[in-house]
Amino acid sequence: MVWRPRDRHVPVEFGREYRADEIEVLIVHRPRYDDWSWPKGKAEINEPLIAAGVREVEEETGVLVQMHAPLNTQRYRLGSGQTKEVHYWIGTPVMHGGVERSRIPVVPAPAKEIDLTRWVDPRTALDMLTRRGDRRLLDDVIARAESGRLVTATLAIVRHGAALTRAQWDGAEAKRPLNRTGVVEALDLVDIFSALGVSRLLSSPWVRCRSSLEPYAAVAGLNLVTAQELTQEHAQAAPDEAAKVIERLVQRPAQPVVVCGHRPALPAMFEPLQAIAASQLARLIPAEDPYLRPAQMLVAHVAYPAANAKTPKIVAFETQRTIKRF
Repeated sequence: MVWRPRDRHVPVEFGREYRADEIEVLIVHRPRYDDWSWPKGKAEINEPLIAAGVREVEEETGVLVQMHAPLNTQRYRLGSGQTKEVHYWIGTPVMHGGVERSRIPVVPAPAKEIDLTRWVDPRTALDMLTRRGDRRLLDDVIARAESGRLVTATLAIVRHGAALTRAQWDGAEAKRPLNRTGVVEALDLVDIFSALGVSRLLSSPWVRCRSSLEPYAAVAGLNLVTAQELTQEHAQAAPDEAAKVIERLVQRPAQPVVVCGHRPALPAMFEPLQAIAASQLARLIPAEDPYLRPAQMLVAHVAYPAANAKTPKIVAFETQRTIKRF
């Protein structure tokens, strides 16, 4: 569900309370059904759902988007008796040129599938949208806009890809590399990072972490910053310092960021997120070892409803990972 400020000269601001008439949403017309709906489609083989979402929006509308907080999943029964499940996110037009460069070009949807696209204000959209479920999603978005929770900062904590075991490696632990599966995972992470609009990368300086982010850094033209506090050795000896790295990111809302760390460091990295999450959301933070699988990430969507970095609030968690192919 893609939105933008109605006045494109007004920058998107964390904590801003938008009236419904201050934003626009993107809807499409499908001639086959003669209905107005949100852009959507089906995932291709081995394609993560969030990557399918940005691809389908571009195919149907020509707009490159990045995803933010997830919305409620819609389920409904088809005429065949099967249940269809559709996952939605809040989306905005891409804000960083590197994200656009990281996208595979798409083939526009034919006119027989989508013949019209419109940017309209939410009240107009409520009148035009055909399905009740689509209107409910829009009601949720309007409520978030009016309460200052529509604009969120994205912070993803990712475990590095699969690495050679210690038995397979006789060099320094800091230089233990990804294995063949891990290399494929690092390449596959590009589509997920791109879908999230990632424009900042932070990592443990150890090879297996850096190698997990380097493919995206290369195609998006981003600098890969490292922090010694995130190494496995340092995080185990001083977990509070690893936690402070994440805390500083949360307290300074900015463009989407990915932080890559090691399995033993993950509990410390999760602590600052748990501190600002309501109890029902905090339960979604992995609490049992191994916390995340290789190349899996916990994505936090953080709002600043008081327009104040001292009052961050988690509005959603989600986990994302590459599709296992081997």
